[in-house]
Amino acid sequence: MFRLIPVFIASFFLSLNFGATLYVNSVFLGQFFPSFVVSLLFLLGAVLNIILFMLSPKLLNELGKEKLLFITILITALSTLALSTAWSSAVAIPFLLYSSTIFIVYYLIDIFVEEGSQDAFTGEIRGVYGTVMNGGIAFGPIFSSILGAESDLRPIYALGASLLVVPLFLSVYLISKKSSWQKRRHEPIALPFLIWWKKENIRAVSIAKFVLETFFGLLIIYTPIYLHDVLGFGWGELGVIFSVSLLPFILLEWPAGELADRFWGEKEMMSTGFFIMGVALLIMPYLDKSFIAWILVLPLSRIGASLVEITTESYFFKKIRAEDTGILSIFRLLRPAGVISGAVIGALSLSLFPFQAIFLVLAVIVFWGLWESLYLRDTL
Repeated sequence: MFRLIPVFIASFFLSLNFGATLYVNSVFLGQFFPSFVVSLLFLLGAVLNIILFMLSPKLLNELGKEKLLFITILITALSTLALSTAWSSAVAIPFLLYSSTIFIVYYLIDIFVEEGSQDAFTGEIRGVYGTVMNGGIAFGPIFSSILGAESDLRPIYALGASLLVVPLFLSVYLISKKSSWQKRRHEPIALPFLIWWKKENIRAVSIAKFVLETFFGLLIIYTPIYLHDVLGFGWGELGVIFSVSLLPFILLEWPAGELADRFWGEKEMMSTGFFIMGVALLIMPYLDKSFIAWILVLPLSRIGASLVEITTESYFFKKIRAEDTGILSIFRLLRPAGVISGAVIGALSLSLFPFQAIFLVLAVIVFWGLWESLYLRDTL
């Protein structure tokens, strides 16, 4: 695990950047565009991300994972910096660049982590990695509460860009140490959707993952808008609420990964996580502007989401090998696909129902994920 330390450090600073901007993006874009255009921009960014995932086998083969990691981090850093200087609708361009590369960076880090993992410790290693990554994401919104102003959110993006200096240097370090990593050829072939579909357990855990990513995608876009624009919370309160709501990902994923390795397996914890998520979503429409209520219910939903996240990750990576980058690409493609799903479902829900109903619609989808998780063949 020690050889993964540079990768973990890069992931932490990347996640600080991601967490700092995560709940700010939709409100920031809303300063220039109406809400339906904001949803469209999230959708377009996710589509561009999916296109890059489709091209990833060829890019990996031609550039190697180390150089591709450097290039994508550089694009992510420059687009974040551009967001910090945007004063017009041209803000859409750097936002789309950022959206199209951020999950590719995480995908490349996944490859490094998988190459340094052994199946017997997959849950523990994924738990440590998840704790490091989610720690950065959880601390990121604190910057929103400190730097965020109702009239100007650009300082948050300026800080986010500076946080990517460390991952950039570490990616250069990985290029210099390329020979120390096990070399594998990544063939420039199409993503193996047919092979993925025939693997029943991988397909089932992928559906569960897609439901989780839809949950993330919808709430990331619409929760800040609802709490800020509808209920009237300020960024000082929202930064604290969002940071506290992400603490379960830090506190639970490592021990949950170890439990999945040694005692319970993934299936039971995954199903429990979906149930908790669904119950929390059913409560949300009935909450008013109460700091205490939201700081209790949002973390409750994330307790469930953290259990689902670590168990889907652990289960999936126990079923693949490090050279299965095509299947991994499909699995990671579910992140932008979830953003698309969340944006579309949210937009349709808002066009048909009051804003609060968006949480009830999402609860139905989450309970579908619970149903799918029951079909998994457990690893213990």
